[in-house]
Amino acid sequence: MFENDPSLRDVEVAEVTKMLACGMSLLGGKRVECENESCPHGKDIWFTCSSRACSCCGKKSTDNWIAQQVNRLPHCPWMHMTFTMPDVFWPLFLLNRHWLDKLSQLAVDNLLYAAKQKGLKIGIFCALHTFGRRLTWHPHVHASVTLGGINTDGDWKALSYCHQKVEKRWRNQLCDFLLSQYDTIEMENSEQSCRDYDEFRRFINTQRQRFWHVHFAKKTQHPRATINYLGRYLKRPPISGARLAHYRGESTLSFRYLDHHTGRYETENVSQIELIRRFLQHIPEHGFRMIRYFGFLANRVVGEVLPTVRSALGMARHPEPASPIRYGQMIKRFLRVDPFECILCGCRLHVAVFHAGIGRQPLVNEALSRRGEAIT
Repeated sequence: MFENDPSLRDVEVAEVTKMLACGMSLLGGKRVECENESCPHGKDIWFTCSSRACSCCGKKSTDNWIAQQVNRLPHCPWMHMTFTMPDVFWPLFLLNRHWLDKLSQLAVDNLLYAAKQKGLKIGIFCALHTFGRRLTWHPHVHASVTLGGINTDGDWKALSYCHQKVEKRWRNQLCDFLLSQYDTIEMENSEQSCRDYDEFRRFINTQRQRFWHVHFAKKTQHPRATINYLGRYLKRPPISGARLAHYRGESTLSFRYLDHHTGRYETENVSQIELIRRFLQHIPEHGFRMIRYFGFLANRVVGEVLPTVRSALGMARHPEPASPIRYGQMIKRFLRVDPFECILCGCRLHVAVFHAGIGRQPLVNEALSRRGEAIT
């Protein structure tokens, strides 16, 4: 029923199509058999979808990203910051999703400016979140920043940030950005709430006078804690099956979430359709980068500057890259069972033959084609 909904984005149809085929024969696979010729054991292993919406593929992507970043980022004091905005702005970013591309830059602008005033180059990595604990639309930015930077002489110097100035600049930067987008803005009920630029400007400036919370977490001596936290939300879908508290194939289901106001776990009951809609709206556009890097971690300078930073902190300039994590390793670590060990004789399983499948892209093309025909 959702496939023919004209309000769905193509990326939502594509990602869910791949997710539903994950681990099935449609994507192809391989057959592994015991190397002991007298042993009859064998099994088929079907390929995965690599979709951003898939919890299985997200787990592997999460573990790999965490391992790479822990190995790569400098071991120095870090601070984690969360940049929020008034809830009346949330619908604007839902209707104008391309604005999300600007949020990370607007959030870290004051941090980069403060470092520049001190003649330092700091490291920042940002993560954009579009969901809250209840899976509702709630765009906000998580930023982890080094509490120090490197100067032109290659020395590491400590640096702190003024909470009030960061909040003020974030508030002004975002409000000014929204005003600059007035000519192309899409807004619900615009005739009633925003009939001209002056009315829109008054609406924005009213929010500018409000208190916007930018949360400064406690200082840490290593980026691992923040990396683990962000990895769980960035590389996996917004909700996991473990959070579903009650579902027996009925029209409604419930899921658990931690309420920030009460500090307790609450349970919310929703319909199947509502949960699916909440889930789909958080699938990012194809090619959209949820993680951004700034300062000496920016892509254009990281290869040159990061070794100098590591050297100034007494670390190896060029660490050995982290080995990618494979599914076999994940299963062995989680279930304490080697998936490539024969359950009958204990010998090794090896690939005997590959099975051809339709493949991910043909499946997606077919789904988009059917949807286009149904809508027209």
